[in-house]
Amino acid sequence: MTNVLGLNAAHTERLYHELLLAKQMQAALLPGNHLPDATLDLAARTMPARIVSGDFYDFAHYAVKEISVAALGDVSGKGPSAAIYAALVMGILRSLEAGELGPAQMLQSLNTALLKRPVQAHYVCLMYAIWDEGPRLFKVANSGLPHPIWIRKDKVAIVDAIGLPLGLFKVQQYREHVFECELGDTVVFFTDGVTEAVDSDGQEFGRARLERVVWTCLYDSAQKTLDAIFSEIATHTRGVEQLDDQTVIVVKT
Repeated sequence: MTNVLGLNAAHTERLYHELLLAKQMQAALLPGNHLPDATLDLAARTMPARIVSGDFYDFAHYAVKEISVAALGDVSGKGPSAAIYAALVMGILRSLEAGELGPAQMLQSLNTALLKRPVQAHYVCLMYAIWDEGPRLFKVANSGLPHPIWIRKDKVAIVDAIGLPLGLFKVQQYREHVFECELGDTVVFFTDGVTEAVDSDGQEFGRARLERVVWTCLYDSAQKTLDAIFSEIATHTRGVEQLDDQTVIVVKT
């Protein structure tokens, strides 16, 4: 028996098995919930819309200073081609980390590298954040992802970091946003699949709802905050297939 694509059952099963193997490999490329040598409380999760994801995250540590790094990426498109492009971006990113670049420099260098090996119809939105343990500073550069959420005891703030996606345009310079965190602050990085998750009426989850969830978890651990976010998303989207990957990094300083 063949399906609408003309594939027999055995061929379909083999393709599905190969996608599951790709999913396992992709999961193995992602780091654990740990920023090396940092005192930050950290949790991260990605929820693919399909078997494999175009979202990814990575963590690293710069050896010469008390500096740790977090990166969050969202590749255009979905499925296997987006996952392969995500692996390409991660490979280049990790090779550039040896140079211990600042966030703006990293985006510039990564953009230049991707423009040298263009892939039709693919680009990546990426956030690169550096945590400097001594002065308790976050330095963030962004190329197309939603503004991170920054919550303190007395306010909810937007980290005003913006920029064009990588792999599309020759950009001369990316902006770098710097902000100082107090003990107990929460910073949340996320892809647009989170806020754009829809319910059965087509209503989006939205940024305001995400901020409320994070606010209610102000005194919880990063993992409990992450669990609460995805629990709220699951409740909002119950029974509705989502079209975009969802990835969140929660940092408690």
